[in-house]
Amino acid sequence: MRFGVVTPTLNAERFLEQTLRSVWAQQGPGIEIDHVIVDGGSTDRTLEIAADFPSRVVVSPDDRGMYDAVNRGMELVEGEVLGYINADDEIAPRALRLVAAVLEQHPDVGWVCGRVEYIDAEGQVLGRMTPVDLTLRSYLGLGWSCIPQQTVWARRAFFERVGPFDISYRNCGDYDWYARALTLEHPYILRQTIGRFRLHPGQISLNPETMRRESRMVQERHGRRDALGWALGRLLSLRLNASNPTWFLAKKRGRISFKPPATSAS
Repeated sequence: MRFGVVTPTLNAERFLEQTLRSVWAQQGPGIEIDHVIVDGGSTDRTLEIAADFPSRVVVSPDDRGMYDAVNRGMELVEGEVLGYINADDEIAPRALRLVAAVLEQHPDVGWVCGRVEYIDAEGQVLGRMTPVDLTLRSYLGLGWSCIPQQTVWARRAFFERVGPFDISYRNCGDYDWYARALTLEHPYILRQTIGRFRLHPGQISLNPETMRRESRMVQERHGRRDALGWALGRLLSLRLNASNPTWFLAKKRGRISFKPPATSAS
């Protein structure tokens, strides 16, 4: 099975080598990789690091943000299964072999997701979260995406049915894409770790106000923001916490946080 993997980059030298190692470690008997890096015009060592790997690099300084870069990569990458991994995240060891096994055994499945590990800048595990079964209404009512982007892989035919990412989003294009995907089919959920999400101050997803605003955009686009939706979202939140107690405790203790660190006053 051939996997098409896309990575958007812009001055990504700090973690890119770990990301690329995680991509190419997937290749082996029965698993082929085509990896396209779409670079927005890096001025650091990003392209130098990428040159040490078999990835294809496309320099795209005129792209309109991360999701535009991902869309451009998806148009170029080859493979019957597609996904993207950001330049500071990682694909878990042997993850694509697990994904391939599911897709081979279940030809009717269009997309899969699985457990994600949250790691810090040094790669230390902060917690793990396994998604639970959900509906579109509960997913929208939750107000944020509990489908971990680092674990999502889709057959090319399914990706094309859903369509490209909406580039009007800066942070929540995934939330919007998964909402569209849920109108067609629920994902197959793997209980094994499929991806690793690195939490560090430099990532754009640590902008709480942008995330709240764009999450509301997704909710308003795909469903009503009413009492029933809110209640279903709260129930989904409780189920996530109950199914992932160590992840819940890590959040409560502040080990997993999507808020940028407070800066000391000068």
